[in-house]
This record gives sequence, C-alpha cells and structure tokens, in this order.
Amino acid sequence: MTTLPFSAIVGQNDIKTALLISVVAPQVGGVLILGKRGTAKSTTVRSLTQVLPPLLGVPDCPYFCDPTQSVRLCTACAARRAEGEVLPQTWRPLRVVTLPLNASEDRLVGCFDLTAALHNHARQRVFRTGILAEANRNLLYVDEVNLLADHLVDSLLDAAALGVNFVEREGISEMHPARFLLVGTMNPEEGELRPQLLDRFGLAVSAENIRNVASRTLIAERALRQETNPAQLQAEFAQAQADLQQQVARALELYPHTTTPTKIRMAVSQVIAYEMRADGHRGDIVVDCAARALAALDGRTEVTLEDAEQALRLAMAHRTKVLPDLKKIAATMVEEELPGGESPEEPTELAEVEDYQEQDAPTNEEFEPGLAGISRKIKAGQEGFPLRAILKLPRDRHEREYTGKRFQSRTSLHSGRYVRSQTRRPVTDLALDATLRAAAPHQKTRGWLPGTDERLKLHPDDFRQKVRQRKSRALLIFAIDASDSVMSKQLMVATKRAILALLQDVYEKRDRVAMITFRFAQARVVLPPTNNMTQAREALEKIFVGGCTPIATGIAESLRLVEKERRRDPTIYPALVLFTDGLPNVGLNGNMNGNIPTLDALRLSQQVADAHVTATVIDTGVHYNSGGAEQEGICKLLAEQMKGSYYILSNLKKDNIFE
Repeated sequence: MTTLPFSAIVGQNDIKTALLISVVAPQVGGVLILGKRGTAKSTTVRSLTQVLPPLLGVPDCPYFCDPTQSVRLCTACAARRAEGEVLPQTWRPLRVVTLPLNASEDRLVGCFDLTAALHNHARQRVFRTGILAEANRNLLYVDEVNLLADHLVDSLLDAAALGVNFVEREGISEMHPARFLLVGTMNPEEGELRPQLLDRFGLAVSAENIRNVASRTLIAERALRQETNPAQLQAEFAQAQADLQQQVARALELYPHTTTPTKIRMAVSQVIAYEMRADGHRGDIVVDCAARALAALDGRTEVTLEDAEQALRLAMAHRTKVLPDLKKIAATMVEEELPGGESPEEPTELAEVEDYQEQDAPTNEEFEPGLAGISRKIKAGQEGFPLRAILKLPRDRHEREYTGKRFQSRTSLHSGRYVRSQTRRPVTDLALDATLRAAAPHQKTRGWLPGTDERLKLHPDDFRQKVRQRKSRALLIFAIDASDSVMSKQLMVATKRAILALLQDVYEKRDRVAMITFRFAQARVVLPPTNNMTQAREALEKIFVGGCTPIATGIAESLRLVEKERRRDPTIYPALVLFTDGLPNVGLNGNMNGNIPTLDALRLSQQVADAHVTATVIDTGVHYNSGGAEQEGICKLLAEQMKGSYYILSNLKKDNIFE
C-alpha cells in the first residue's frame, strides 16, 4: 500500500524539518512528535522513506550490515571479512519497522528459536532475531510511545544508547548491531513519557492543528485522491519527491564537512547553561548536530545564527520551559581585542573557554522569548507532581485480568512480560522453554535416543505455565465531605481542584473512578464506577454543600461499594481517597450524642483496613470553634486506623499544584 507523498503533506513544516535533520545527522537521537489524533503524525513518518536514498548492505545478513564499514559489523560479517571473503552488496530502500504496543520482550530483542532447536539433531541453541535486528540501519517507529510497556522501554533504551543489542537468556548469548532512527508519536492527553525515554529523543516537535479553511480543504482533497487514485497523485508529486531526494543525498555528503563558528557554539552553550538551566550536555551536542544538518540541507558548509536558533527550538523544547532569543544573546557577545590589534580566533586552549564561561551570565529579564511557536511544552524534567504521589499503589501478588498503568501486577491474560514459570493445572499459557527443561532429564528413561527423528516424550507433569506481569488498573473511590464545615475558607473549591488534578492522573493510568458524597446524615454514590472522565468531571461540578458531617456513613457507603464491585470482579484493586476536615458530628443511624460520631468513624476505618482496601486520608483544613480556638480533626487517627496515608490539603496547595 502506497503512502501519501512526503511533498504532498500540507503544513507540518516542523515535523518534516525534524525528520530530515534526523536522517542527515543520526547523532541527534531521533524525533518525538506530539499532537492530537488526526494531525497526520503517522502519515508524515511513513512517507519519509520515499525521499530517502537507498541503503547499501549485505543481502544475506539478517542485520543488513554496511559492507563499506570496517566497524559496526555483526559477528558473522566480521568473521567473513577476517577470513578474506568479499562481502556481497545490494541496494535496498530504507524501511519503517513498527514496534507494536502489545509486542512481547522476546519479539523485541530476540529469543531462543525453539522450532530450529527441535529440528536440529545436534540440539544446538539457535538465536531468533527480533524487531531491533530488523530496525538496524532503518527507521524504528513507535506509535503512542507513551503507552509502551515499561519492560519494552527498558530494552529500547539500552539498544538506543549503545547501538548494540545484548541478549543473555535461555542459554543464548548474542550481540548484534542495533543502530536505528527512533521516531515516536504520542498524544499528550493520553499521558506523559518516561523522562529516561524522553531524553533519548534528540528533537521534539508539535503537530500543527491547521485551522485555515483553504489548507484543510486541500488536506481532505489529497487524502481522498490518495484513496481513489494514488498513482495519479504520486505522478503529480514525482518531481518534487525527486528534488527532495537529491537534496537529502547532497546533505548527507555535505554534513561531514559542515562547521559551526565558535561564537555561535558558545552562544548556544550559554543559552542552554544559564538561561534554560538544562541538565547534562546532551542538549549542546544535539543543537550543534541539528544546526549543521540544517546548513547541509540548505547546501551550505557553515552554520548561521538562523540555523542555530531553529535547532535550539527543535532540540530544547522538551528539556526546558524557557526558550530565549539566541540572536540577542549572540549580539551581546562583544569581541575582545587582543594585544597587537589581532582579532580573536577560535580558542585553542581549554582555559580560554573556561574564562568565557566564568563571565556573568545575562539575566532572563534582558531577553524576550523569540522562539515562540511551540504549541505544547513537555513536562519531563520539571519537578514531580506532588498530588500524584497520593495515588501510588504498592505491587501486589494477586492475578488480575484488567490492564492499566497504575501498578505492577500478575496478569491472567496471554500478554505482558513473561517473568517466570510455575507448575499449574490446567495449563492455559504454555511455557515451552520451561516445559522442555523439565522433560529433558527424563528422556533417557522414556526411551528417547539423541540424533534420531523420534520426537521428545512429554508427560503432563512436565507442562509449565507462564507467569506474566504487566501494569493493572485500580478502582479509585473518592469519598468527599460535603458538609457545612467545608464551606469555610473555600475548602470545597480547593477540594474540587485537587480532585480534578487527580482525575487527569486517573485518565492517564486507565483507572476506574467512583465518587461518594456525605452530608446531613446520609451518603450517596454520585458517580458509579466508570472510566469516563467526562462524567466524572460533570459529577464533581454538581456536588452540593451543606448539612452535618457523617464521616462514618461515608466510609460505610464506600465499603458497600467495594463489596459490590468485588462480587462482580474479585480481581479489582480498590483504593479509597477520603477528603474530609475530620470533624464528625453525626454517627451511623443519625446518632449525634457525645463521642459516638467519632467512635463510629474510627470503627468503620478499622473495617477498611480489614477489607484490605488501600486508603488515603486528605485533611481539607484546620477549623476553629465558636470560641475562636483551633479545633483539631481526627483525620490522622482515621488514616492510622485504615493503615493508610495521611496528607494535609494545604501543604499540597503550597506546592503550586493548582496553578
């Protein structure tokens, strides 16, 4: 199936530029594309291969090694060259290798080839290559990269950092080259990206949501023509595609000869170090490589300020929140006169660079943000979101059916990371490697002869079940105190803001959520368990305030909801988040006498712990009685009885979580 021509894509200039930069300068480390659905992210990536020159490689090599290289060869190609063999050569277009979100770790890194082992009379272990082998010298594309499983991210990070894939498993010890152009797309509304993987992407761009009517009409027209008459559309843009392919080929030849003036390089380093306060030195390196690639694409061998400014915008948007004007900074760098009237040359000693770095850096007030246009800042690298720590749930040992992104758990599904095997009947997910290892010691007694075509003799006791692990979702129950006392000091406003912030995290982690409000002498489920965040926000907006504080009734209703959901699905992971000021004045059955409301609340809190419900109590504030004295609530006691966590809402508010 043909894709839309790269030159026919309307707009998305930043995406096109970033992709071409990564092709000319692979050292930048790949491209991350952010944008909402329907903004041509995947289409642009897949159409890139049409304008790239073909690759020269060894045809019978599974990694398609470059025969012109003396290094970066696989073990087999290196051995053939060492023996004096001339490696065969062939040309092949660059391919887009897709990493599916549901891929297994074996499929990604490679594994023990069981089929080859069973057909091999010598019973030698054979390595079966994975996606990383296919991606060598190609483009590795990950759609919705922020949803990729953590164990796949770990393997991907190792290969991307080293350029080599190491496999040590099941008696296999293999190493092969894995140098690829990493391109990922994601919708920021679906959740954030792990900082380690985010930093691996050299460039980050936002997909443009085009509003111009004429451009949108042209987009629709070309998309329909691609569906009905793709040959005609390809012919129409054939010349533009050929010109762009020649431009890329020329840039690949020019790039090794491009240079960056020292003054521009120092200005870039000053911006990154003093203005952006970026960690590490990766940003400096990526900006320099990207600026040189831009110059090469323009047919030049020297970087200009415009190149550096554009590279700074593409390479640092996800590493900092501040993007100063590089031109102003470069203009403030006055060249010092040297003795004898000589003009300053490029520094030849490290001391000269150190002297320059020790100068006072300009303040932020002296510059205007001249690099506007990034539609969305990526949050990685900033301080952690304090409120989200409330919802961190511990790993448990239960086997759960539903998937999510909240916590690690064993799963009964036939997907997820295969961590070990176990003896279990009936076997529904056969662990072949463990089964063969269990059967191997008994083959002689069962009459199996090595070197024959006779099949292995298996016994039901040999069968092993795979134990898989993946992230699961939780059922979060927000029990909200809606009594009169929360109206003081706008406590309900602060509570709703906190819950809204938590709902965003719930959406990203694929959890289910329920809401219970308690006031007067009753508690009511205002939102049954759901994963519809729109309904959750609407239910939160409609919460009314007034009446007494029946904390015990609210906890009791939460326990009833947990019991009801456990009857439907025994594998759920319930978590209670209680928002209250801790001042109960109504007990169960409407009893308002003495300490009964407090005792009822503490007794129900103990039942939460007995029911193995993870609990968090958020104290919504400090109150004062009619005499003006401070009145302390029982929130901390409730948390202790529940064996849960305790937080004060005002402390969370000080961390600017509501800005």
